[in-house]
Amino acid sequence: MTTPQLARPTVPRDPAPLLWAVTGACWFLLVVLLLTSGVDLAGHDDVIERSHLWLPVRLAAFTGAWSVMLGAMMLPTTVPMVRLFVAVSARQQRPARARAAFGSAYLLVWAGFALVALAGDTGVHWLVDHWGWLSAREPLVLAGTLGLAGAYQLSPLKDACLRACRTPLSMMGQHYARGARGGWHVGVAHALSCLGCCWALMLVMFATGVGSLAWMLGLTAVMVGEKTTPLGPRLVRPVSWGLLLAGAILALPALTA
Repeated sequence: MTTPQLARPTVPRDPAPLLWAVTGACWFLLVVLLLTSGVDLAGHDDVIERSHLWLPVRLAAFTGAWSVMLGAMMLPTTVPMVRLFVAVSARQQRPARARAAFGSAYLLVWAGFALVALAGDTGVHWLVDHWGWLSAREPLVLAGTLGLAGAYQLSPLKDACLRACRTPLSMMGQHYARGARGGWHVGVAHALSCLGCCWALMLVMFATGVGSLAWMLGLTAVMVGEKTTPLGPRLVRPVSWGLLLAGAILALPALTA
């Protein structure tokens, strides 16, 4: 009598190569948008002031351009979590649904942040236009943003969110469940931790202008380094000091003028 052979569990394909390919495609598209001024779709001036398109169309274009930047800058930081989620979700019957829910939750959280940041940027522009003192010292806006980002680097919330991002196994243990709902919950939890870790750095993009490739590369290197490399926690303080120093260098001439 022969013993029936048990089916071996399917070993999921490593998602990292696909994630890096999408990241590369997003960077390529970003360069194209920069060369053709298409990245202005994600800029405040075009979205709120210059464009004559219907507002929902402008916001959709803004969200699309922001998603490209998100793919280029944030996607590399999600590789450890996505790898773990793909491996764990492979044990359920329909893993594709859970993975789609996970990805959708992550994108929606960051898209929501982009719209909130756009609203805040609109308020800052209004303040500059209606306050003569600040209008004459416009570099203070960027200086304040750099100072805010530098100070937040040293906050307990930043530390907690960074630790959560660097330990995806713990997050999976707290939030994972089978099915699309479980994938959604894990995606939201991961996105909120990622947002809590990086929102202040991403605000710098609004202050410097979304067309600054140098700032994009620099901020991407910082976020990937903090969240995925062994030296990540040690990078937090030097980055904070650099941001605070840059903010002070910009602020002093404006305040003493």
